[in-house]
Amino acid sequence: MSEMIRANNVRVEFGHRWTKNRTRALDDFSLSIDQGDVFALLGPNGAGKSTAMYCLLGMIRPDGGSVRIMGKSPEPGAELFRKIAYLPEEPHYHLYLTVGEALNYYGALYGKPIAPGRIDEILEMLELSDARDKKLEKCSKGMKQKVGIGQCIIHEPEILFMDEPTRGLDPLTVKTLRKIILELNGRGTTIVINSHVLSEIEMVCKRVAIMKKGRVVLEDSLANIKKQDNDIYEVRFSTTAEIPDYIKIIQQQDQIMTAEIEIAMLNLFFDYLEISDCKLIDCSLRQRSLEDLLFSVLTEEN
Repeated sequence: MSEMIRANNVRVEFGHRWTKNRTRALDDFSLSIDQGDVFALLGPNGAGKSTAMYCLLGMIRPDGGSVRIMGKSPEPGAELFRKIAYLPEEPHYHLYLTVGEALNYYGALYGKPIAPGRIDEILEMLELSDARDKKLEKCSKGMKQKVGIGQCIIHEPEILFMDEPTRGLDPLTVKTLRKIILELNGRGTTIVINSHVLSEIEMVCKRVAIMKKGRVVLEDSLANIKKQDNDIYEVRFSTTAEIPDYIKIIQQQDQIMTAEIEIAMLNLFFDYLEISDCKLIDCSLRQRSLEDLLFSVLTEEN
């Protein structure tokens, strides 16, 4: 699998060069994204996620380090941008255009013909067919976001960057966007997403990088991150008997208990069930959620 995106020790500072009070937005920022990845940049506000995306897109020139996209430097106007699409957090359009005109116009900027029927297909996919002749100035934020999604996928790019893509979208459109992401990725598109919506990230992404204070503090596959915690089991059982101290009850509904058991006490728990004539409903290794990991990483001092 070939490498599509690489950032090495990137440093970005804002403020006048001759002042001491410069803000360092990226500090030794490094990551690697392979072809076919659905990759997420995660972190709190101010962690540098959007700045990192601007660097990868060539919109900001780093003060140090290097960025390579498909082996080339992302200089403005470079030929490689014919293979790249970008959905900003807040798209800004020529508001005098209609929805249909906007998709045709932005699609034409790639310098290659739009496939026959492609605009109609996208309008129908995003439920914008009835708004084809509606001017963008009359469109809601959600509709403009849909137009942004549409212009990104007209030519099925090799790399798609999305900055908070679900912003302003209703639940049905979020589901449609999820389907689009997975279908594009299935056809080979590498996708980079910056988002705070962790539930959506868990549904579509393969790898994630957690950022803190301008640098990547953890980069790994989502599968590794969500590996089961081998120290704790979560159990559900029904009982009227007295419950031993080693069983940590986290929820109780009538006689149904949901509890946590350390792996070292699991055999003792099974003995308790047999002796007390309790009914076991479920027993499984506890899953580690992306939210748990993000909170853990961001609250660590070092």
